[in-house]
Amino acid sequence: MEFHGFTLDKFQAEAVAALERGESVIVSAPTGTGKTLVADYLAEKMLGSGRRVIYTAPIKALSNQKFKDFTAQFGSEQVGIMTGDVVMNPEAPLLLMTTEVFRNQVLEDDPKLREIAWVIFDEIHWLSDEERGTVWEEAIILAPAHIRFLGLSATIANASELARWIEEIRSGPVALIEEHQRVVPLSYYYYTRETGFTDLRRLEAHYRTRRREAPIDGRTQLFPPSTHIDLITAIERNYLPCLYFVFSRKGCGEKALALSERRTYLQPDESADVCDMFRHRLGPESEWSASTRALYRVCERGIGYHHAGLLPLQKALVEDLFFARLIHVMYCTETFSVGINYPVRAVCFDALYKYDGRRFRPLANHEFFQMSGRAGRRGLDARGFSFALVDLNRMDREPPLEFDIKWLEPLFSRFRLSYNTVLNLVATLNPEQIKTFFQKSFAAYAGTVIFRDLLQEKARLEEERDRLNRIGCELAKTYRCPLPRRPKLKELARMKKTYGKYNARQRRKINARELKRRIGKWEAELAVAPSDCGPEREERCRAARPQQRENESALAAVTKKTAFLADGHDFPAEFARKKKELQKLGYLEGDVLAPRGRLARSIYVQELFVTEFLFSGLADDLDDPTLCGLIACIDYEQKRNDNFLRTDLLEAGPIKQIMFPIEQVCGFDAVRFDHRVANVAHAWSSGTPFTEVQKMCNLDEGDIISLFRRTIDLLRQMKEAVTDPRLAERLRACIRSMDRDEAEVVEI
Repeated sequence: MEFHGFTLDKFQAEAVAALERGESVIVSAPTGTGKTLVADYLAEKMLGSGRRVIYTAPIKALSNQKFKDFTAQFGSEQVGIMTGDVVMNPEAPLLLMTTEVFRNQVLEDDPKLREIAWVIFDEIHWLSDEERGTVWEEAIILAPAHIRFLGLSATIANASELARWIEEIRSGPVALIEEHQRVVPLSYYYYTRETGFTDLRRLEAHYRTRRREAPIDGRTQLFPPSTHIDLITAIERNYLPCLYFVFSRKGCGEKALALSERRTYLQPDESADVCDMFRHRLGPESEWSASTRALYRVCERGIGYHHAGLLPLQKALVEDLFFARLIHVMYCTETFSVGINYPVRAVCFDALYKYDGRRFRPLANHEFFQMSGRAGRRGLDARGFSFALVDLNRMDREPPLEFDIKWLEPLFSRFRLSYNTVLNLVATLNPEQIKTFFQKSFAAYAGTVIFRDLLQEKARLEEERDRLNRIGCELAKTYRCPLPRRPKLKELARMKKTYGKYNARQRRKINARELKRRIGKWEAELAVAPSDCGPEREERCRAARPQQRENESALAAVTKKTAFLADGHDFPAEFARKKKELQKLGYLEGDVLAPRGRLARSIYVQELFVTEFLFSGLADDLDDPTLCGLIACIDYEQKRNDNFLRTDLLEAGPIKQIMFPIEQVCGFDAVRFDHRVANVAHAWSSGTPFTEVQKMCNLDEGDIISLFRRTIDLLRQMKEAVTDPRLAERLRACIRSMDRDEAEVVEI
């Protein structure tokens, strides 16, 4: 089968056939295999038949890219977009939006949804995202019954569970299409300056050999450091273009600058093209900001960086330079790997550990493969490559990780019950329907169907374990057994030999004392007499060992999942508690929404605080810039080491009066308000130039713009929720004062 001149792969053809049968479809396939072609087929088919389609995505950048692609393909009259930032042609038959916008339409029972035949969920595995997974789950459960779904995802470990869940709650067939082979295969390597490209086994062997041979000296590093420049130098001849993932915004810019001081990857005419694009997008050089000059300094050499701290115009420019093949090395954070089509020949990792906002942790399997999946360009590369930079001096603290596509973490529910959801459920469903809603959640499904299946699998594995144990004996897991005893004896001999080489001064060092402690520990462990099993029994045990290790690993994984699901959430009880709290606060009168409740059901950020603020009348006492400053404080999420100029713009008393009843009834976690950001939004709303606003805080430029855009989005929610025309017009004026210059939406 062909589509636009492309011969469809087997999984694409199967997905298209299921769509033709009118079935909902889940496509789970490795990154870069062509899942979006299935969505393109469905969009074209629906437009040809006069039916409407919604295409949802987890991030605005992906929505914007698909808007560009579809507009070029079908024409501007056929395509619209709705995000928190922009609304264009909302009546179009093909409508792009973030998943949040679609969920909001579903919760409000928007009558326009009756016209929608299909919803495409791109990156549907975001259902498992800790912060935003609830949005996906609510949208899937509450979408009108006539709507069919097409879900696209990178490889999912439990895709069958997801498909079965959707089939059960949507009362219609769901075809699961899984593809496990990449069109362009990937090779994975670790890299250090000493070893070059290597695998994990050779890397660990090299590390152990050097540790045994090297003298103990706490003053110097045992291994010469390996840097990003070493890795880029090693791959630049044969493996560019590449994405170089750095889990730090600051690190992206610093590394790009360091490489640009040593390398250039563009010819003079190409550098001139980069200069022309900068001038066309950002004006004459005399008007460039310091950050734009820094970005240009690396881009003119074919090197770029991309992260959320850049201005929207800067990010869009870097993306277009990359598409134009004028950037050969792109330092980026992991969001660059989500959905947007940026194929390269190689992907590099600056580290395999990252800070996730709460803790420093190793990359998950799905994160590693999502990012690595960008490597390998279909039709251009016979093979893609993934390289991970390793610091051998940190091997003990951060051992290199072994990734395996078979170990992908399963999707699981992140469902959370907000006050907004409670209000919308009460407004649109009867008690029996609400009960059914909770029974339909992926969490409830996991707690029944999946939990039952896991218990069966656990019983099977335990039976297999007992069978394998009967092959051996009760000593099989002790050091009386010859099989584990022999390698441990060899390791003990090596440790003793190493310790014997140290002189008296060296033996006082910390490493030597630790080695002596380990020797003593293993001497005690191995002091027991070994068992004489005989060659026949020993051979049986040896043959069973691989199966036993595999069984132990599988049993541990299933036990962990079972324990997690056994602690399922009691959503009906939480619903009853939050409903009672809303009644105490005057949002509900029995099962009927009071005026406060009707307003709050249309607010999706800090709905209780926003509602109490609007009902307090405090807005009448504030001028427009101060009102903007207060609204900015409601939706700001504190960042590490952020700092703002002190301000007395807002009086604490009235704010505390608004917060007090909410905290008394719902707890202190029910309100978030950061007064520090008021000055920044106040200044921007007053017309202060962006360069002056920057001096009022230490946030990255992109974070300041994000603060303004979130404020605009919340102001827009408030404008649409209030019934007072005078207040609505005032909020509209506030939006205009914030939506200007650098904070305006990048033209899409």
